Amino acid sequence: MSTPRTATRPRRRSNAGPRRPDAGRRVTKKAAIQQRLVTAALALFQSKGFDATTTKAIARKAGVAEGTVFNCFRTKEDIALYFFEQEVEHAIESVQRSPRLRSAPLEEKLFALIQSQFAYLAPYERFIGTALVEALRPASKLGFFSHKAQALRHRYIGFVQELLEESLPKRKFMPVQWWLPDAFWIYYLGALLFWLHDTSSRKQNTLAFLDSTLRIGVAIVKRT
Repeated sequence: MSTPRTATRPRRRSNAGPRRPDAGRRVTKKAAIQQRLVTAALALFQSKGFDATTTKAIARKAGVAEGTVFNCFRTKEDIALYFFEQEVEHAIESVQRSPRLRSAPLEEKLFALIQSQFAYLAPYERFIGTALVEALRPASKLGFFSHKAQALRHRYIGFVQELLEESLPKRKFMPVQWWLPDAFWIYYLGALLFWLHDTSSRKQNTLAFLDSTLRIGVAIVKRT
């Protein structure tokens, strides 16, 4: 007696078509393009100057279509602000991830924060000077009172406030000291100007300035 054969169902053809890249890959690809644009823009800002650099030139330097620039950034000012956001995040992470700084005095943490910023900015010193001048223009997106610049400032002083709170004794951190992060932001801008005009070898005068003024400043705060 023969065994009945089991009928096999024909395989259904998939109508889904080729798979689209997942969201993670799209984000990674966009981040890579953004970084290419930032690198290209910074090279042009440094060599040609901020005002003389166009989005078309940035696209050509990065090897992409000009439309790609606008898919990532609305203006060249947005590219510059993205770079400054990276600079601040890099400096914050360098302090947060340093095992040595976890138990270090407050003045050492603040010194490391600014030193990390200056090291990040060093290859683009000419552009940084131009950006500071641009930031003084009220209508500029790089201006100190623009929405993005304000958000960046709040991120920075928020981290400084964290350093103050974890480093100063609780009884010492009085309500009057909430102005200290804002005061430190002004101090940083002054230090940046000092750094830009420092012609000493490896900016040693700037480092000495930071070391002495931060020690004095922290000592004064601890006595209040």
